[in-house]
Amino acid sequence: MIKKNIISFFSYNYFAQKFLNYFFFFTLRKFLIKTINFFFKNYNENYFFKNELKNSSIDKKGWSIIFLTYNVNENLKPKIKKYKKIFKSRNHEIIILANFNKKNISIKGVRLINLNSKKITLGRKRNIAVKLSNYSNLIMSLDYFVINKFKLKNIEREILKNDLLIPKIKTLDKKRYLDWVFLDYPKIGKSLCPYNLKDRRYMFFHGSYLILKKKFIKKNLFSNYLDHQQGEDVDWSLKVRKKIKFKLSKNIDITIERFSYESEVLNDKKFLKNSVTLIKNA
Repeated sequence: MIKKNIISFFSYNYFAQKFLNYFFFFTLRKFLIKTINFFFKNYNENYFFKNELKNSSIDKKGWSIIFLTYNVNENLKPKIKKYKKIFKSRNHEIIILANFNKKNISIKGVRLINLNSKKITLGRKRNIAVKLSNYSNLIMSLDYFVINKFKLKNIEREILKNDLLIPKIKTLDKKRYLDWVFLDYPKIGKSLCPYNLKDRRYMFFHGSYLILKKKFIKKNLFSNYLDHQQGEDVDWSLKVRKKIKFKLSKNIDITIERFSYESEVLNDKKFLKNSVTLIKNA
């Protein structure tokens, strides 16, 4: 309990985070992680996908829907079916990028790319997916999200004016998930962003589900050397948030296939206090 409280304090207390940042704790941590991953998770996509990467320089108008997963599973099929129905009148492709396909599953009309390796970071998987995609707009999703609402025409209008769209996300028990999140809001720190708050300078773009303009992400890739739970999406957010045009879209609602009690963040007292304080003052 003491250890958990200490970790919570340094993770969600604004001034504790500033203290750690002042003494370069995050910079040093990131450097060490990147160094380790450079030696142990340095997948060479230029060798394995030489021809594909050579042929993917021109982006056609349309949508690339990308699922990132560790091992291909049958439960992707109904999710893919929904996307096919939504995008049936649009130029599109569906890509599954997986570390493994242990059951040799094949899905009609889907580009299934088996990396056949665990020596690859999530940041590099994201970048490979971007490079191998063929269309001008991207949906990049982890494999545990279900669409509830997707107003395609409205989303197409929004992505024309923005580089990134972020959806609303609910848990299986209808609680708010980590959709619109602040990373370092002054004197509060990490917290949920109130849906009605207009000051969004301190946003963190949770990487679990992103709608992206490919033109932007091609020039602003993720770090190849940061993995899941190593802050690849935090690192990317800090890199792009001053220049990216983004919108918190109300035209897409999705559900994460998790209950709220399964999330350490959603059940952390300090994170909840930060969120309640900010929402009350919004």
